Amino acid sequence: MKHLKTLLALSTAMVLSTATAATGDIEVVAKLDGTRPGNPTVTPEGRIILSMQPLDAPEFRVVELMANGELKPFPTVDWADGPEKGEVGLTSVIGVDTTADGVVYILDMGSQTTPAQIVAWDSVNHSLVKTIEIDKSALVGNSFLQDFALDTKRNKMYIADTTLGNLVGESKSAFVVVDLETGKARRVLESQAELMSPEHSVVINGSVMGTQREDGSKEPLFLGLNPITIDAQNEWVYFGTVNGDKVYRIAADVLADEEASTSKQAESIEFFSDKKPSDGMIIGADGNIYVGDIENNAVAISNQDGYRILAQDKKLLDWADGFSIDKKNGYLYVTQNQLRLHPALNEGEEGGTKPYHILRIKLPN
Repeated sequence: MKHLKTLLALSTAMVLSTATAATGDIEVVAKLDGTRPGNPTVTPEGRIILSMQPLDAPEFRVVELMANGELKPFPTVDWADGPEKGEVGLTSVIGVDTTADGVVYILDMGSQTTPAQIVAWDSVNHSLVKTIEIDKSALVGNSFLQDFALDTKRNKMYIADTTLGNLVGESKSAFVVVDLETGKARRVLESQAELMSPEHSVVINGSVMGTQREDGSKEPLFLGLNPITIDAQNEWVYFGTVNGDKVYRIAADVLADEEASTSKQAESIEFFSDKKPSDGMIIGADGNIYVGDIENNAVAISNQDGYRILAQDKKLLDWADGFSIDKKNGYLYVTQNQLRLHPALNEGEEGGTKPYHILRIKLPN
């Protein structure tokens, strides 16, 4: 029990301080001295659920940030500590999101020995809703299931399969569309131009985001489809690539349609707005897309009027990763994790300095 309590604490402190950034106030909700956070989701009850970055091999794959600053395994210890312990378990999680009725969807990308799966957990009644194993036919050998968008009108999940870009294997970015009722999964628009990374090297604070090969050679990383979100009307799915500078959108009814041809799907894609290289993004009720700007240590707004920086801070927004909106109180929650300094993205060297941060920014009126 003493060991478990130590694990729950995970050296995390709640501070709720405010930093005045270049263009807006950034509140530090928590500092994390353990592994990097992945994505956040804020439930309708105000609970903060976090995935923990798989590249850091976390003890617990998903946690809840408690009011006292502790990180509690979510949804249970058995689920959070991995499949190698107990009866169930999550393997590698980045994508998390919550429905209006408090069901937390967790996307587990799996591993070479465990299948990719979706776990839906009722955070209000503390019970399992369902699990869905994602069929291998919808994946490729180097699939890397990142963020996702929930279409509650059609009961679909649209997953951004970045693949591992030029890090491992061949880049074949695609949408993976999962019917949450039947569990059927299919791969859509693989290697479509708008889903693929441009030949743009991401440079952050003077360093190139890159990998080191086994022979010691180094090269820039080019990562495709990753940021993805859907509007409140479930009409448009917005997306972009990590290295790219554009936000596109595709009609949700076309993406959900199993009978739609590849050409019809491709023709449905529209340019929406500019952005900068980014990891996550989310759309607000106001139609603004809140998106990271990893080259400029910022969070920005992309909409049909263009692109502008909302908040900027060289330390606190060093790789703004995931986003969630607290609709009740009007805050944008952000995870910051210096992911660019992880060995996988930093030419083989760990350059990160703790703590990492959970932040929030008041949404503009």
